[in-house]
Amino acid sequence: MDAGFVNAYLVAVQNVFRTMLQLDIAMGKPSLKKDRLTLGDVTGVIGFAGDKKGTFSLAFSKDSAIFIYKSMIGEDVEGISPDVVDAIGELTNIISGQTRVEIEKLGYKLSAALPTVIVGHNVEINFITKVPVIALPFTFPADGVTGQVYLDFSFE
Repeated sequence: MDAGFVNAYLVAVQNVFRTMLQLDIAMGKPSLKKDRLTLGDVTGVIGFAGDKKGTFSLAFSKDSAIFIYKSMIGEDVEGISPDVVDAIGELTNIISGQTRVEIEKLGYKLSAALPTVIVGHNVEINFITKVPVIALPFTFPADGVTGQVYLDFSFE
């Protein structure tokens, strides 16, 4: 896996969180994904095609997803509503676009599918790939606690 792909996601996630949500997000230690389970409660998934093909997922805990919704829309919600699901889908799509911009700087042309959002904890997602899936954990400040985002991706 080209380190440029990891950097593309890092830059995209940090830029989107900073500009859209006014949040500084920090990446933890990248690792190879050993299982197929999401680590969040609301997960946006999107695929890429073109010079490379791949998939990425962006998983949020319930509290982090609600915080993201409130940061984007300015409204409080009690739980994971259709509006929260839509917000996570939109955020996934925006990060996808920023990631493609960064990957195109590496000389690759990509297009993306529409995002799908899955609600549920420990949901199995199977990346259909011959290469390892990379896991990138992120944290951000959220109402006095630490919000978490888990980004998993694979490119071949």
